[in-house]
Amino acid sequence: MTTPTLDRQEIIEDAPIEQIITEDFIARFEKQADLYQHRYLPICLKLTNEADWLNHGKPDAPKFSLQASGAEKVCNPLGMVWDRPVVTKHERQDDRGTHYEYEVEGIITSRVLRRFGWFTGNCSSRDVFFNARGTYDEGDIRKAAFSNWLVNGVTRLAGIRNPTIEMLSKAGLNPSKITGIDYSKRRAPEDDALVISDAQRKRLWAICKEQHISEETTRVYLHDKYDLKSTSEIKRKDYDAICAWAQRGGQEEPK
Repeated sequence: MTTPTLDRQEIIEDAPIEQIITEDFIARFEKQADLYQHRYLPICLKLTNEADWLNHGKPDAPKFSLQASGAEKVCNPLGMVWDRPVVTKHERQDDRGTHYEYEVEGIITSRVLRRFGWFTGNCSSRDVFFNARGTYDEGDIRKAAFSNWLVNGVTRLAGIRNPTIEMLSKAGLNPSKITGIDYSKRRAPEDDALVISDAQRKRLWAICKEQHISEETTRVYLHDKYDLKSTSEIKRKDYDAICAWAQRGGQEEPK
């Protein structure tokens, strides 16, 4: 009785595998890199303006991040679409107590770039920005989580995260006009002379409305106390004191 033999597959290389990294490949890659750095990125950034960015860094080490308003401007030209994302609320607890976090997740596709990806976004009730405002509701946290998700998806797909000063300038943006965020809550002396933002003005009017302080009463107080004609002239150094006055129902601080 003979033992059957098994056929073995032999790998025969008819021709050497073509080298991928060739002079032609390098030439084409260099052309693509040049188009990407000097044409594509500036065009994407040019779709935004200074108000669409925030500087989270320091004067000597800026770190620019796109906001939701800027991400929305980039979406249409790059054909970015998505289905309804999944929104989840997480209840958290630690040594500091209880809090909650909204998480948004889903797929975003760029039809122009022919790319897609799965991204997440989140926002916690302990968010520094909202707690600095003093008042917010759960809907604000949920909307901020969606904005974070959108920004993550758009900036990663488009490749426009963490632009340098040179990149922004090349796109026609003035980095010095981009609002800076100081999480230490310390202000430089020159900052005290600057006027408050629209968001701060809206917060002041919201406090006045909640405390049933009329617009006329507020304007008289600002004129008599600070020689101001409107809330748009309020200096940052006076803002906290004015809000405190409103929170007391328009009463002066007890001596």
